[in-house]
Amino acid sequence: MKRKFQISALSAKLIIGAVFFGFFMCVINSFVSYHEFKTQVESLYKNVTKQFAETAVSYVDPERIPYWLKDGSDGLWDSTNQRLNELTETAEVAFIYLTVLSSDYKSRTYVFDTVNSLVIDSKVIPLGFVQSLEHKTPDYIENLRLIMEEGKVQSYFSYSKKGGHVTTSIPVRNYMGKTVAIMSVVKPMEEIREYKTNYLRSMIFAALAFTALFIVLYTLSLFAGIIRPLMLIIDETSHFAEHHGELTGLLKKIKNRDELGLLAKSVEKMSVDMNKYISDLTAATAERERIGAELNVATKIQAEMLPRTFPPYKNCPEIELYASMNPAKEVGGDFYDFFMVDEDHFALVVADVSGKGVPAALFMVVAKTLLKDAAFTFKTPAEIFAHVNNTLCENNASGLFVTCWMAILEISTGKMTFANAGHTPPLIYKDRNISFLKTQPDLMLAAMEGMPYENHEITLGSCDRIFVYTDGVTEATNSEEQLYGEERLLKRLQLDTTKVLSPKEIIDFVRADIDEFVGGAPQFDDITMLEMLYKPTK
Repeated sequence: MKRKFQISALSAKLIIGAVFFGFFMCVINSFVSYHEFKTQVESLYKNVTKQFAETAVSYVDPERIPYWLKDGSDGLWDSTNQRLNELTETAEVAFIYLTVLSSDYKSRTYVFDTVNSLVIDSKVIPLGFVQSLEHKTPDYIENLRLIMEEGKVQSYFSYSKKGGHVTTSIPVRNYMGKTVAIMSVVKPMEEIREYKTNYLRSMIFAALAFTALFIVLYTLSLFAGIIRPLMLIIDETSHFAEHHGELTGLLKKIKNRDELGLLAKSVEKMSVDMNKYISDLTAATAERERIGAELNVATKIQAEMLPRTFPPYKNCPEIELYASMNPAKEVGGDFYDFFMVDEDHFALVVADVSGKGVPAALFMVVAKTLLKDAAFTFKTPAEIFAHVNNTLCENNASGLFVTCWMAILEISTGKMTFANAGHTPPLIYKDRNISFLKTQPDLMLAAMEGMPYENHEITLGSCDRIFVYTDGVTEATNSEEQLYGEERLLKRLQLDTTKVLSPKEIIDFVRADIDEFVGGAPQFDDITMLEMLYKPTK
């Protein structure tokens, strides 16, 4: 019952919409037709009154107008007035009058004025009567100017309950072609009211009949072509939702070849696809859960591969160190490592494998193992890099590479030998100043076989520090697409020299500052940091 009520409400809306549309079109058609009717009638009256005005002008001798205004009527004036009276009666116009305008258009003087005998309560204006025009509108004065100065014909239509009238005025020119007066003809339009009434009545009746027929036909076609198929589709989709994607077969009754027929076929196909999707989703969910469990194990294994004992060596108090690695996904490509090469040499490594996820993590395991193994065979970071680079290039079909920074510290003297394979420069705290330990970086590992690498040396003093990190720190991005950057990192590490912070406190501080800067934006790259403090005992 609820679904049928919804369909009925939809039908009512469509039918009401059709009624309003029909009414709207009825009004528009009536308005347009009436406007055209009115235009044609006005054009007819304008042409007729213009012809009457031209006939009246032909009766008048323009050269005598100044004399009549000065000396009064004479025999010629009387005969002209008689002919204008006869034209007024035979042409069935209300008034014919000729006036002379003042140069400032503030008054006009009547020369002739005839009134039809059928016009009640109207008196003839005598020769020489001066009428003020100061109460006239600017448009009225402008029309007089156009007649006098430009010789244009002007028609003015006035409508009333009785039908209205039209006034047409034309210029009266002397033998030199100069306009000396205005001839005006006023004709009633009483018959227009009857024409208008009959026309509107016929138009409205036809429009209403057409609208009613349209609504009936529209309703029948609406029910057969839209409402009934929609009812079947809604019944089937409801059954589809309540019975886990199964249909009853009602949609086969829909024979439409339009969008509704296409919709019915789509619902049938959706039922088949939905059942298949549910089956596939069940299998995919089980597979996803299995992969998720394996990734959790992989995350744990990767974390356990990185040294996590801090401080690293209790029998080596000269070194205080802390490091962290936060992958962007379950597993990552960043790694750090530190180990004793012998009793007096300590190695530390920070590296970043290109890419993310499982491929980068696997490549990271290989690179980390090779670097540590080579450190016990070769004496300097440059030699270690050269060996590891050639080994990684041998079977690198995936095209991955590693940026790496490695240093070997001679604990007894503080001399630190380091090499940079395309990695970000670390920061060093030395002589109470913090700066980037910048050198010309060599090519990253696994990029090209046979590449040479260069060693660099620096001697650390008491309480000197070194902060090594991956580009996930400086390239951390907030929601406004702004980078954390090297400048901000340097500024955050320029701590008061009276403060003594442990490596762990410094890394926790930088990580908190990155989180504050990034806000709610997702982490796109692994973030790895290592801080080492050198504290010689002698």
